[in-house]
Amino acid sequence: MSICGGIAGRRGQNPVGIFFHNDAGSKKATKKYYESWLKTHNLKNGFAHYYVCSDGTLQAEDDTNKAWHCGQSDGNANYLSIEICQSMGDIATFQKNEETALQLAAQKCKQYGITPSMDTIRLHQEVSATDCPHRSVEIHGGRTATKQYFIDRIKAYMGETTVTTAIENNMEDDDNMKCFYTVDGKGPVMYFDGYAVHPLAHQDEMTVLNNIYRDCTGKNIPCYSWSSKAPWYVRLKNAISR
Repeated sequence: MSICGGIAGRRGQNPVGIFFHNDAGSKKATKKYYESWLKTHNLKNGFAHYYVCSDGTLQAEDDTNKAWHCGQSDGNANYLSIEICQSMGDIATFQKNEETALQLAAQKCKQYGITPSMDTIRLHQEVSATDCPHRSVEIHGGRTATKQYFIDRIKAYMGETTVTTAIENNMEDDDNMKCFYTVDGKGPVMYFDGYAVHPLAHQDEMTVLNNIYRDCTGKNIPCYSWSSKAPWYVRLKNAISR
């Protein structure tokens, strides 16, 4: 039996789409945490079918059952719900969780014959007065852009589309060698453009750079969280300055 035990009732049919959520949880909001939390949480206040975390994916409710996840009766009754966790923590961890969630969504779309589209791939904020999924929308440049990104990635994971590689686009190696990084989770996000390192002054700068890079390569710019105890950022600066 699932953790939530069918408390919201049975669906009676296959799900027709998927809602995405960001949990507003910190780096400690892992699978292990949710396994314990859901058992004591008042489920009437909301829960999702799946919780995608850095230490694994928790299925809290069976696909055949409804879930109270979006505050709208049609969404609760007819859609699966995937919570992308640790959205208030390290951005690299969150983005890995997001990609895992999109892979899960692709599996579910294949399983239930769902065609990814603007009608079947939904965001919580579409039907409720909430910013959720706040971190995804922030990273991908707004609601519509986020939905399109999710749809494209799900289709790619389903094998319905192919992503053009940098080589096919005749991009030079240096054009493809970019990253973001933070040090000890403090200070500005740093951007390495393949030649030099630049501090970013605003979250929107990171979003714009990542969107352009993704449009050119089909991938996100890698994002690293480095520690001053193992100063890889210093090694990077040393290497590019020689």
